[in-house]
Amino acid sequence: MALTLEAWPERRILQAMRGWRGGCGPLLPWFRATPFAAAHHYRDRMLLIDCPATAPPAVKQVVATLPAPARETLWIFDLPGALALWLGYELRCRFRLASALCWNGWYDPRGILDGREEIPVLLALGQRLSRRPAARGSCLLFDARRETEAPGAEDPSRRANALDNRYALSEEDAPTLDQLGQMGIRRAHAHTWSAPAVDLAGYLDYLERGIAVAVTDRLMLKVEARG
Repeated sequence: MALTLEAWPERRILQAMRGWRGGCGPLLPWFRATPFAAAHHYRDRMLLIDCPATAPPAVKQVVATLPAPARETLWIFDLPGALALWLGYELRCRFRLASALCWNGWYDPRGILDGREEIPVLLALGQRLSRRPAARGSCLLFDARRETEAPGAEDPSRRANALDNRYALSEEDAPTLDQLGQMGIRRAHAHTWSAPAVDLAGYLDYLERGIAVAVTDRLMLKVEARG
């Protein structure tokens, strides 16, 4: 039976975080505890912490197209919120690959990033991942909702005056070329839900100065085309 956030003390949230963090290896410095801290301090303690037994079909379709990860290749995924978390979970299940959650969003029920979809998946999957050890970590996972469009007054289902807790990636949110070189990374492959966001595009341009970079964009359209 699913429990509310009220039944998730700090100890249990930390256990979920360790489930995600395990196996990140050299990418551990870019794993962010921010979303877990936000869950611990979240104002709506009645939020139900639950998620389905299996990943959404869209995520399974994306993972099915991926080759086995190469040790010299850094994978970067920029998908919206809960889909990104499910993808990280599926990568662990299929490839025993850990994903560094590079998420700096502080969820707030009053905010544009309200966390109502993400927090239940973050914690529930983190608990499952504690039973699925990772062999290695060469994947960065970003939340494409970090710069989501603000709600407008014309949309009665959303508050036009919501707290603006969006954020952009900074130079501290991903490794430098020197750091990647020390890890043995020679290539990067970015997968984005739509066109690469401005902040991610800037990082990819930077990476191209020293390593080969491939981009698979608009996964949303590819998934829709497959039905």
